[in-house]
Amino acid sequence: MLAWLCCVISGTFLSAQDAGRTWISDVTVISPENLAHISSGSVLIEGGKIVRVERKAGAKAPEHATLVSGKGQFLIPGLIDSHVHLVSVPGINFDQVAGKQEMLNKYFEQLPRSYLYYGYTTLIDLSVVKPEALKKFREAPVHPDLYDCGGSLPFANGYPMSFLPGEVRFKYFPNFIYDPAQAASIPAQYKPEEHTPAADVARVKASGGICVKIYFERGFGKDRNLPVMSPEVLAEVRKAATENGLVLMMHANAFEAQKFGNDGNVDVLAHGMWNWGKLDNATGLPEEIRKVLDQIVEKRIGYQATIQVLSGLSAYFDPDYLKMAAIRKVVPAECSSGSTRLMESGSRRSSMMAALPMPPCSKVSSVGLFITSSSL
Repeated sequence: MLAWLCCVISGTFLSAQDAGRTWISDVTVISPENLAHISSGSVLIEGGKIVRVERKAGAKAPEHATLVSGKGQFLIPGLIDSHVHLVSVPGINFDQVAGKQEMLNKYFEQLPRSYLYYGYTTLIDLSVVKPEALKKFREAPVHPDLYDCGGSLPFANGYPMSFLPGEVRFKYFPNFIYDPAQAASIPAQYKPEEHTPAADVARVKASGGICVKIYFERGFGKDRNLPVMSPEVLAEVRKAATENGLVLMMHANAFEAQKFGNDGNVDVLAHGMWNWGKLDNATGLPEEIRKVLDQIVEKRIGYQATIQVLSGLSAYFDPDYLKMAAIRKVVPAECSSGSTRLMESGSRRSSMMAALPMPPCSKVSSVGLFITSSSL
C-alpha cells in the first residue's frame, strides 16, 4: 500500500512487485503509532511489503533496488475512502450525458490514478449502478483496492431512484425493495417475491458485496415526500444482512432518519445530521438529538459525517476551483474545460444549487463534534 502512494506521488506509478526491491529515500514518514516523532527517513519495499524503515536522513540505499526520491514528499499509510460512488461524475446529471462519451471515457480512465495520487489505496463503492464500470476500474494497470456493496436496496420509487425518469429507474436500480402499496407504478416484470429484503440481500452476497446499502430519505429540492421503508421492512433487511455476514449501511442525513437507523440497529449511518426537522430552529444541540447520538455511540454504530459533501458539490460552480493546479493533476483537461462551460450557465447553476439541501454549518458541525467527543 505505502509503495503505491510514494510511487504515485513521484510520478513513476511503479509497482513494487515489478521492481522487486524499491528504496524510497529522504521522505517524511508519518505513521499513526509514532505521530509524536515525525521525521525524514527511507523505506525499503520487497515483494510488495515494507521490510525496513530508516528514520534518519541519508541512509544508504541497498543494492539492486529501484531508487525513488521522496524529497519534499510525505509517506503515509494508504488512506481508505469508505463512501464513494465511482460511476457518478461530479457536476454531470443523468440528462447531461448525451454527446459527452469521449470526455467521460477520459474521466473514468484517469479515476484510479487520481485516487492513488492523493493517497487512497482502498475504496468502498456503496451503490453499484453499472457493474461494468467497476470491472474496468479493477482492470486498470494501477488502481486502489476496490470493495463494494453490490446493488443498493432503495425502497420502490424512493431515493435515489427518484432522480431518474420513471421509465428507466428500475433498470438502474433493479435491486429495489418491492412495495405492494405501489404495485400500479412498478413494471409488471418485477415480481414481489423476487424483491423482498431477503432476496435483495442474497443478490448482494452473490455478487461479492461486503455490505448492504439502504436509504431513509424523504427528499429535498423538487423531490419531496418520497416513500420510505417501515420499521418492519428494516427489520427484515437487518435479519438478512446478519445472516449473510454483511455490514448494513443506511443513507440517513436527518434526525428522523438517524433515529430510525439507530432504532433498527444498522451498522453504519452514512452522512451527517443535516436536517433536524421540527428542531431546525433550535439553538444549541437539542436534548432529543443528544439522546439519539449517545445511543449511536453506545451501540458503536459507524458514523460517516461527510461534512464536505455539500460544499464539495458547490465547488464545481466556482471557475477558480476548476482552474486550480491540483485539479489539473487528477482531472483530464477535457473534463475540467467541459465542466467550466457547463457550469458557467447561470440558469443551470441556479437550478442545481436549489436542488441541494444546504444546512447551516453550525448544525452539521455540532453533531459531528458531539459524536467525536463522545467516542473518545
